[in-house]
Amino acid sequence: MKILLIFVCMLTTAGIYAEPLPEAAGTAEWKFSSSVNYDTGKYGTPDRTDSVYIPFTLKHYYRDAELSVTVPYLRQSSKGQVTWVGGKPVGTAKKNGAVATAAEASAESGLGDIAVRGTYTLKREGPRSFDLAVAGRLKLPTANRSKGLGTGEMDEGVGLEFAKEITPRWSLLADGYFTIIGDPDGVDFNNQVSLDIGFYRPLRENLGLTVLYETQSAIADGNADPRSVSGTLSYSAPEGVQFSGGLTLGLSDGSPDIGVSAGFSRKF
Repeated sequence: MKILLIFVCMLTTAGIYAEPLPEAAGTAEWKFSSSVNYDTGKYGTPDRTDSVYIPFTLKHYYRDAELSVTVPYLRQSSKGQVTWVGGKPVGTAKKNGAVATAAEASAESGLGDIAVRGTYTLKREGPRSFDLAVAGRLKLPTANRSKGLGTGEMDEGVGLEFAKEITPRWSLLADGYFTIIGDPDGVDFNNQVSLDIGFYRPLRENLGLTVLYETQSAIADGNADPRSVSGTLSYSAPEGVQFSGGLTLGLSDGSPDIGVSAGFSRKF
């Protein structure tokens, strides 16, 4: 079992952190969040890839909906052939199933793929007891494909997000997404199904724990499906500020070996 250590803040692209059951937004109409994420792994290739991913997200709250835009900075050092797709590194396989390897190590950096995400609440019972929302994601191909920072193609996704308070101390969380992955010239990526299930539990005032199991279908033939189990601590500070951190265990070769990040968000 591979261990991925990761402090997780809310990312619209990565799907790596699920918020607890939402409360009414109150007078807050906006939210800004950012984080610094470092992870390292082979992703099924012979060589290791090190990545730093720094997203900047601005979200606007409506009565029954949310809309956000994420602009990320990305730096990647790699010998193996790894491309960022949907905010995550993916090993790119040859048609015969073998994984291509770069002749020399290289470090590339620049703008990542900009992501737009929206959710609309279909059903809500009370401020925290039950939530069902439909979500849509659009990845804009702003990252440089030749540097391995993106595919150069647009991705579109749709999904459902579910949260249910079972008891005052336990809430069930579950999300499901289907994403159409854009195919660059000469590459035939598979569309992706993503599922996660877990729970949220308040530990004490302003401190909560989220535990999730996440699985995704591999977008490249011959690659292992990314799978992981994560535990995330979230702390709510005064004036709408929140900090998050946690631990994730990578359960397949499609997941990073180890990663660390730290981030925050603020409502206003």
